[in-house]
Amino acid sequence: MSDGDGSNGAVPRIVTTPPGPKTRAILERQSAVLYRGLADEVGPFVICRKSGHEVEDVDGNVYLDFISAMASVPAGAARADITDAAVDALRRYGNEDTHFYSNEYVLPLAERLVAIAPGALSRVDIALNGTEAVETSVRFMRRATGRPIVIGFMGGYHGEAGTAGAIGAESSDLSFGYRALMPGFVHVPYPNPYRTPFTARAGGTGDGTIDYLRDYVLHHAVDPREVAGFVIEPVMGSGGCVAPPDAFWSALSDLCREFDFLLCADEVKTGFGRTGHMFAVERWGVEPDLMALGKSMGGGVMPIGAVLGTERSMDFDDVSTGSTWSWLPAACAAALETLDVFEREPVLENVRVLEAAGLQALEGLMDRYPAIGDVRAVGCFLAVEFVKDRVTKERDLELQERVAWGCLRRGLLVDPSTTSLNLQPSLTMPVEVMDTAMAILDEAIAEAVVA
Repeated sequence: MSDGDGSNGAVPRIVTTPPGPKTRAILERQSAVLYRGLADEVGPFVICRKSGHEVEDVDGNVYLDFISAMASVPAGAARADITDAAVDALRRYGNEDTHFYSNEYVLPLAERLVAIAPGALSRVDIALNGTEAVETSVRFMRRATGRPIVIGFMGGYHGEAGTAGAIGAESSDLSFGYRALMPGFVHVPYPNPYRTPFTARAGGTGDGTIDYLRDYVLHHAVDPREVAGFVIEPVMGSGGCVAPPDAFWSALSDLCREFDFLLCADEVKTGFGRTGHMFAVERWGVEPDLMALGKSMGGGVMPIGAVLGTERSMDFDDVSTGSTWSWLPAACAAALETLDVFEREPVLENVRVLEAAGLQALEGLMDRYPAIGDVRAVGCFLAVEFVKDRVTKERDLELQERVAWGCLRRGLLVDPSTTSLNLQPSLTMPVEVMDTAMAILDEAIAEAVVA
């Protein structure tokens, strides 16, 4: 497949070591006016153009994009058909508050989401983005059950504001200053096959995480009568591109049925094809009560989110939700065109091809470099976890950072997260580009391990 409008030449193409002189000048001026927590994190280049899987900076460097705007650009950047649909709607509408007046895109988009949704999801609420969708989902869970406590998973990321930040727990600093002010959340370790502290006990559920929930959390710490349910990323995205073991899902579903818990799947990052299925829960046949959507829903062109729910989880009208810019007409138009792309092109098939090629390459790297403790590929979520020792599994984040910089200098954009080096390519990227990226990654690791 091909994403975007094609290349203007060989990619990657580095003409000056980043950050280049124009970038440095802009970043210096930005640091004087932006919030320091933002200014200190952005960079190390300033973008002037994106197309397909290419990113060009103001100094003329062209990079291979394996971040995809944090997995929110499914079919390549600035894709013409999606962009044109949004621009046409902008010209005709500008903005409208969809909570006050509907527009011609709302009904078809809602109907199409319900039509492709797994299980009994039959209702749709609108949101501006994924964070807002998660917050609304938590409010729906508490309203539907009359119970205050929601259980999340350590390592999961759900946003960085209020409720979404409190249910998330990728790293403690992300909720610094307000977690103590947001009661009603309990966290347990994500069912990470590489790092779980639990083993399944004899006669238990078959999954160590659920055994821990049953035997300890719900027995000693939290009365099940106060638990509304769970919020979980079906594949942990920013926290390491981790998929739970198969046994976890059946055990979690059984637990929800036994205690009448609701299950909310945060598909903000995993939804719209990134795992090789339209929604990640379909890989395991999971049927959630609520599903939060965002990021890729707008085709990488416009911000939009949604909450999908069952009748039980959304059968009321007294929870005020959303915001003025939720389901902007142009965003709805972009989302509808994105769904069209999935219908007429073999996007999901291409994701599976990329997954196989990426995993094969990553496994080869692991064979060659003892500093790699684990590699993972779940659709177009790929990750390399660097360790100081394969036995102790102590993370080597300094090595990870050196590898990330080595990739950048060679023209490959990757995401050094809190736990792993993550790669999130466009879902329509040609497999040959994946091969190029893996060769660059190999070079960067070889350089970094001897530094």
